[in-house]
Amino acid sequence: METKIIGRLYTISLRILITGGAGFIGRYLVNSLSSHHEVTIYDNLSNSSKKNIEFLLKKGVKFVHADILDYEKLQKSCIGYDLIIHLAAKSDVADSVIHPEITNKVNIVGTENVIRCCIENKIKKIIFASSSAVYEDSKVPINENAKTNPVSPYGKSKLVAEKKIKEFSKEHGIDAISLRMFNVFGIGQNEKYYGAISKFVENILKNKPIEINGDGEQTRDFIGILDVVEAFNCAIKNIQGKKGDVFNIGTGKSISINELVKMILRIADKKIEVKNKKQNKSEIKFSVADVTLAKIELGFIAKQKLEDQLIKLL
Repeated sequence: METKIIGRLYTISLRILITGGAGFIGRYLVNSLSSHHEVTIYDNLSNSSKKNIEFLLKKGVKFVHADILDYEKLQKSCIGYDLIIHLAAKSDVADSVIHPEITNKVNIVGTENVIRCCIENKIKKIIFASSSAVYEDSKVPINENAKTNPVSPYGKSKLVAEKKIKEFSKEHGIDAISLRMFNVFGIGQNEKYYGAISKFVENILKNKPIEINGDGEQTRDFIGILDVVEAFNCAIKNIQGKKGDVFNIGTGKSISINELVKMILRIADKKIEVKNKKQNKSEIKFSVADVTLAKIELGFIAKQKLEDQLIKLL
């Protein structure tokens, strides 16, 4: 198979294994990459189902139904690959507060397993899906050198995983990138596990009241799923020489939850009751990305407009 990758050094087709590839981000990413690369999904289907990836399997994508905590299975499944994209994780912030031990086991031990597999199978490239949850509150765009002070076990687990990847990358000469994704949204997102937009849209479509955590003045940097896919593509093209480098993946613009709800209701042309519930202390108050480094080093710029993407959801 041959494809053109506009990278710095080479044009090549890759064999790529994607852990968590059946999830929301994974399905979009696999769909994009499988047009030019040989892609395998490695997933335990805890956040998805076989039905959700049938369209990908028909395209020739391979599927391994297994858990990243099953090291023997993971090790055998990774043989012969050029690149691992590690998406598999426990991603529910609130649930991580209730069950931190499970979050740590999957997100930290699971990442250690992926790292060991790369070393044993001589896989020279890895891209890790990290999160903006590693940061502390910031009303101004926060860059990759800013203080990391995660308030949730989820954020802490992602930060530990990042550090482990950086250490192993430098020690074993493996190219590695961690993408700190801000608030990802799009069609097909699982409202049970992920962010505000999916939950708000779900309630509006069912004419149910919208519930906002706290006073609604908290801000978020929402980035559309197609932009996130492009960020991964840019990371693949420019991974050469990166040794665990981290990059913010966001838009550089924030919106308050109150403003977001007003926008969604206006687009939907509906009047829905809005309720405020107790603020979740495991979530940061203010969040917005400084995206300068991703633009310079990866050539990535988010192009989708929030309102345009909300229209598609409604």
